[in-house]
Amino acid sequence: MKVEFKNRAYLIVSVIIVSSAILLTKTYRPYIYSNNINDFGFADTIGSLISVIGYCFFIWGLKEYSNRSKNIHIITSTIIYSFLWEFIALMGWHGTFDWKDILAGIFSGIFTFVIKEFIEAKSLKTPKSST
Repeated sequence: MKVEFKNRAYLIVSVIIVSSAILLTKTYRPYIYSNNINDFGFADTIGSLISVIGYCFFIWGLKEYSNRSKNIHIITSTIIYSFLWEFIALMGWHGTFDWKDILAGIFSGIFTFVIKEFIEAKSLKTPKSST
């Protein structure tokens, strides 16, 4: 069975985004911290910036979902990663609360939607292969 263009595109984007975040967390973040550089919180929010994109694109790469379902995934993931996760941190159950992570999670949700729309539009132009 041939995997559709969209599914491949979603998986590729997910792998690139998550791999980049791991690389940045292992190299960029320690460099910024050790040199006391103000990067306006980017090093602190790398995980939140990729959270919604990495998750949604990974599950969309494995299975086809309707556009409505994808939008619900984006909204749900944004709420979980932006608000619920940070609320849990505010309660002291994990990590530390950071309002920049809330903004980064919201940005991740918006960016996920924009990339999804691009891939969906592109897939309409891609000819379907007959199997």
